[in-house]
Amino acid sequence: MAFFNPFARRETHSASSLNTYRVLVPLTWALVVVVGIYYSVHSPDDVKKGKKIWKQANKRNTPFSQNTTLTGIYWIVLLLSQLSYVYHLFSKNNVLVTAAANVATHFILNNLFLFIWILLWTRNYFWGAEVILVFHFINQWVTYWRHRGLPAFVHLPAVAGPYAWTLTALFWNGAVAVHSHNLPGRIVANIFIWVILVVGLFDIVLREDYILGYCLSILSLSLALRQISIKIIALQWIFAFVIFAVFLVVSLYISTTKYTGRDSLFRRVAQPESTDRERAPLLNEQV
Repeated sequence: MAFFNPFARRETHSASSLNTYRVLVPLTWALVVVVGIYYSVHSPDDVKKGKKIWKQANKRNTPFSQNTTLTGIYWIVLLLSQLSYVYHLFSKNNVLVTAAANVATHFILNNLFLFIWILLWTRNYFWGAEVILVFHFINQWVTYWRHRGLPAFVHLPAVAGPYAWTLTALFWNGAVAVHSHNLPGRIVANIFIWVILVVGLFDIVLREDYILGYCLSILSLSLALRQISIKIIALQWIFAFVIFAVFLVVSLYISTTKYTGRDSLFRRVAQPESTDRERAPLLNEQV
């Protein structure tokens, strides 16, 4: 009996696989939404010092803490955009259905990791939450590099958006876990913040992925705004603003080249000769 790999990229999917995805994808998405809303309003009842998601974030001031308002808006937009991904699973266009189904297993796993992380984060189990984020990041990284050429409205909600948040959350949660509040901790953070830039730029430039760039620029701005409110005389918020600017400029440049039909060196890319094919709008391009 051949081994079935649920994470494999396929040209077609069976009716049973599609039906499974059409049940589990919206179900796990709803699980994250319901649990996220509940723990945004209520503290855990089974532990004495448990806190709401955003209260926990506001109470723990670390060199990687983000502005909860901006990050909260990021998550609201991301969760709403994921409805477009769910829609693609039910599309009558076989190409779109296949693209959405190829990342469905990763998306389901992503939601389960996020669900577990919320339970651990609100209950002060920060080391356990960090382990979950590590596996979460590995899942997102594999998804990001295995599944290329996805429609933008699949790539953003199912891949780039969650991947960008997981990358920054690794440092945020990790800083809370190690109690990075003192001077040595801030000095180490001044070094590790550049890891976000290096990893992000590597992915963005190599894949010419402006969508991931915009996601990371928003989260970097969130980091900068929170850091300047925590400690004005410090390097962390300056570094965060620099990283935000780099992500934004690179993303604008890449999106401009794609929109104008040019490569990364701004040389015009030869288009295949076709009289009936119109260039897709920017948001419908594949990434």
